[in-house]
Amino acid sequence: MTTPAFHRTWKTRLRTACAALLVAALGATAAQAESPFHTGVWQVNEPTGPRGLVVSDWLIFEDGLPKRWLYRRAGTNDQNQFDFLVRNMGESTYAPVQVRVYRTGDHEMKFTTFEKGKEPVEHPSARLSIPNYKNSCLSVENKGERLFGTWTGTTASSFKRLRLSKTKLTIDGQSRSVDVTPVRVGRLGIVENGQPIAFLTDAGGDYAVVQWFKPGVDIATMGDPKKEILDFAREEIVRWPGGTCDRQIASRLKAMK
Repeated sequence: MTTPAFHRTWKTRLRTACAALLVAALGATAAQAESPFHTGVWQVNEPTGPRGLVVSDWLIFEDGLPKRWLYRRAGTNDQNQFDFLVRNMGESTYAPVQVRVYRTGDHEMKFTTFEKGKEPVEHPSARLSIPNYKNSCLSVENKGERLFGTWTGTTASSFKRLRLSKTKLTIDGQSRSVDVTPVRVGRLGIVENGQPIAFLTDAGGDYAVVQWFKPGVDIATMGDPKKEILDFAREEIVRWPGGTCDRQIASRLKAMK
């Protein structure tokens, strides 16, 4: 039989361990490798004319918000090519379309989509943004510390304001005690009373995504950086109120010709 003192000690140890892991993870963020070459703003040259393509490390944006998750296919990637499975925000299975990006120069790539039963569609693309990840606002690298703090709701969220600290999750003024632990660069796991309840995942740009778990997700599953959870109760997009990336993206897209 355990005692209240045991539970208090266990929770204290959990929070201490989580804090230590978090400090280590955030301290290591700056030492991570650069973001993949596809991160940035691109002009995709299609037969009907140019169109803008906005990509963070692991999301394609549409209509100004992160929309499609990119999952690297194992065994198909090198420094000049990445193949991705695609999942639309809010859906629980991969989309029928897959994506390949292939670097053909310092500022050029081929962007190819593969749809089952159809021929691949390939378009040359030219970079409109800065390739250096430290100066790319769409990069997830080097930004893990910003996940703590205040976020505002978007048209793709059910609330107006979210604030996360190491011990509290507050949504529209309603606070709950939580423990927070890093899962990977750009992703925090949020635990309430020993039960995982959500990820807060950096989407790149000015955005993050609150990914609420369905019942049954345990600590080991949440904390496994190699395991992808696809089926969430809901995914809600929030915006960093101090962000300037939206403005930078709009400026880059104006350079299309």
